[in-house]
Amino acid sequence: MGCHNLKKDISNFKILLFILCSIGIVVLYSATSNIALIKYLDYKHIFINQSIRLLIGLMLLISASFIDYRIYKRNSRVILFLCWIIILCGYVSSYLHDTITARGFILFGKNILTTSDLAKFGVIMYVASFIELNKRKINDINVLSVELAPYLTITLLLIFFQPDMSTTFTITIILLLLIFIAGLKIQYISAFLVASSFIVIFKIMFTYYQRTRFLNWWTGDGDIQSSSSILALSKGGLIGSGLVESEFNKGALPAVHTDFILPIIGEEFGFIGIFSIFILFYLFMYYSIKILQRIPDLFGFFLGLGIVLNVIVYFIINSSYVVGIFPTTGLPLPFISYGGSHIVLTLGSMGILLNIARTNMKRKIINGY
Repeated sequence: MGCHNLKKDISNFKILLFILCSIGIVVLYSATSNIALIKYLDYKHIFINQSIRLLIGLMLLISASFIDYRIYKRNSRVILFLCWIIILCGYVSSYLHDTITARGFILFGKNILTTSDLAKFGVIMYVASFIELNKRKINDINVLSVELAPYLTITLLLIFFQPDMSTTFTITIILLLLIFIAGLKIQYISAFLVASSFIVIFKIMFTYYQRTRFLNWWTGDGDIQSSSSILALSKGGLIGSGLVESEFNKGALPAVHTDFILPIIGEEFGFIGIFSIFILFYLFMYYSIKILQRIPDLFGFFLGLGIVLNVIVYFIINSSYVVGIFPTTGLPLPFISYGGSHIVLTLGSMGILLNIARTNMKRKIINGY
């Protein structure tokens, strides 16, 4: 019976992924047709690019779903080291191409990878492996100082100084949630937050655009993005203006296809559209948790939990800053926003989650329950 329920939950989870990706590509077409026409003289340009990336992501999902997830446990440290090397390559390539940030790995003049997106999953794998190996010693200060803190600190600082404060903040939330659920005492988490807060405050104080963005948010002045975002959401009313009928995707709202695609959904599909998106992400979390509840090994559970938290935390932060609760961070809406590395790697991580579920379902069948 348990195996049958798990199989049903996996099927429902796959259907949800299909619905989210389908909504994402349709909404993206609506949000970007005007921008693409102005910038590329082809209203389908961004839509076609995203469709290709979505296809690559689906291929990665299928491939990852057939790779035994336990291989990541055996090689978690090596994977994390490789992520560090790729981030450093991003620093070098940005210097050679004289770009403002080192967030991307540039090859042949094109940004082929956002390095923090890859490092995020590398560090989640490492933490999941650490938790399984040290579950009974999770609060041993010596173990934490040698086996966890240095690896997290190096990874987060490499991303922080790209500079990418928003991604660093998001990854920190995901990792702290993982180790808190694993049993880490709250005083250790508090000490880490206090120490890291000093670094963040120092960085905001001495970085003009981050200081301006934070002060605008703190004082309630907002900026053109958050103000236009709220106007777009309010204009949608109950049922919205209809597909491709947005007025804010014509330049009134910057980054409509990346950070601020949710307000376009609100404008075109109204409260019903926004509510439906929230319901879909709630169902994503619901079925993910149902699947994870049946995962017996710690590494599989915490790896899967990290993958799920990645989607949920990004969704919460994105939906929060488009209404002004958080300062603008530039984080995409999972499965829906335009982007290469994010959609490809997020779908690839869904393949890992499906492999965790399928592998443990096979164990249940073999063991006869």
